Amino acid sequence: YTLISEIIMKSLMLKAAKAAGKVILKNYKNIGKLKFKSPRNLVTKVDILSEKAVIETVRKKFPKHNFLTEESGSIKNGSEYTWIIDPIDGTTNFVAKIPQFAVSIALAKNDEILMGAVYNPCTDEMYFAEKGKGSYLNNKKLQVSKKNELEHCILGFSLPNDISIGKKTLSMLEKNFGMLRSLRNFGSAALNLCYVADARFDLYFSLDIKAWDVAAAKLIVEEAHGKVTNFDNKKWNINDQIIVASNGILHNNFIELLK
Repeated sequence: YTLISEIIMKSLMLKAAKAAGKVILKNYKNIGKLKFKSPRNLVTKVDILSEKAVIETVRKKFPKHNFLTEESGSIKNGSEYTWIIDPIDGTTNFVAKIPQFAVSIALAKNDEILMGAVYNPCTDEMYFAEKGKGSYLNNKKLQVSKKNELEHCILGFSLPNDISIGKKTLSMLEKNFGMLRSLRNFGSAALNLCYVADARFDLYFSLDIKAWDVAAAKLIVEEAHGKVTNFDNKKWNINDQIIVASNGILHNNFIELLK
């Protein structure tokens, strides 16, 4: 992982995210037939086309790298590098023409995430972070909020497709409803997390998450000086299904609140 390969990988990641964004916008008015992977889990032809755009862009330069993607699963080539891709995080919003969805791409070396991009093609907002080099929204450097009282905080959350986990999420929110300033779920885990990095939100959690939803955004939060853990307050890794993120200042209080 030299400086040269780092520069190539960064420009390739941004190029792949933009290419996928173009495909998504081109098909925004004509999404074709809906398929359901499970009763509440949608996929469209555009998810597949977006994923293909990312993989093809990366493969031109790195044909031997691995991929872990929402639609194609795991493509193993024996490389230490893996591209983790969610071609449309927020497909339900995309189908409903709600402009809150994103392409999410992370690059991991073994299990360590080196860089990540989350791109909302509707707003042309590109969130990007590289390990040790800070987080950016387009060219603006990001910094998490400085809030130190829960009652002033906006909490972002995600509602999983799984009904029982969704109900558990809602009961946790109900229990703590009066303790926070406001609650928000925009329907894309990747964007919800990026909003913590951007100080739009102060806190975020999800009880049922996949690596491709949050691998890129997790690094974006950390590089904006926020904190991301699992429910046991241990560093989040790509096999964890619960994710908790905050501005860092309130992290321990937030975990106590959720418990």
